[in-house]
Amino acid sequence: MPKVKDIIAIIESKAPLELALDFDSAGLNVGDMQDEVKGISLAQNVTYSTIEECAQVGANLLITHHPCVFGEEPDGYMQSLVTRAKELGLNLYSCHTNLDCCDGGLNDFVADKLGMHEVKVIDGCARQGNIPPTRLDELAKQVSKILDDDCVKYVGDDGRIIKKVALCTGAGARDEELVFYAKENAIDCIIGGESKLSIALMAKDLGVSLIDVGHFTSEIACIQIFKNWLADFEYLIKVGKADTNPYKSIK
Repeated sequence: MPKVKDIIAIIESKAPLELALDFDSAGLNVGDMQDEVKGISLAQNVTYSTIEECAQVGANLLITHHPCVFGEEPDGYMQSLVTRAKELGLNLYSCHTNLDCCDGGLNDFVADKLGMHEVKVIDGCARQGNIPPTRLDELAKQVSKILDDDCVKYVGDDGRIIKKVALCTGAGARDEELVFYAKENAIDCIIGGESKLSIALMAKDLGVSLIDVGHFTSEIACIQIFKNWLADFEYLIKVGKADTNPYKSIK
């Protein structure tokens, strides 16, 4: 049986930890590199549900996109997740901003799903590229359908023709530097998650359209990426069903 370190080596050959941003806690958050892997559970997030599910399916390695710890002093909820994982003898590994930034990682994967071409890297994680000319309101509908996200909202004139876009999954639409970059580089529209009101107002003032997608829906593709990378260990993999979008739409 492979050890935890063997599985991690495969992931980090694709998404090196060196690519992780300074604030990140990517890596082995709980566990032992020398543990033998009995099963691998894949999810986007560490929660009580995904931890319990991991144990129930006979897995002892939970691989997620988001870490269960952030900063030097994790909050009470995060600490309780760590405690429960230790009680169950689980290993928790996260591939976070290194997955956002790497070649073939989340932003590249989603860019491909959205039909972006001539894709280029913007400052590490974000990507820019071209799409067939599309009205902003129609593009927002397309993004909603492709990402299976019925909570998409947008900033800008409905009929504006969008040709050049910037993409940053997760909380990427919170970055004012990306808005300035879009303005300075004639990018018509930013596609990203968790824009704040101040960012939306800024984008509107600067004439940059913005399509705001859910953090969860823009990054759930992490599971497919992990499956692809760990294809040689498919017999060990259990794709979790407990990690679902916590938001519901009233539509």
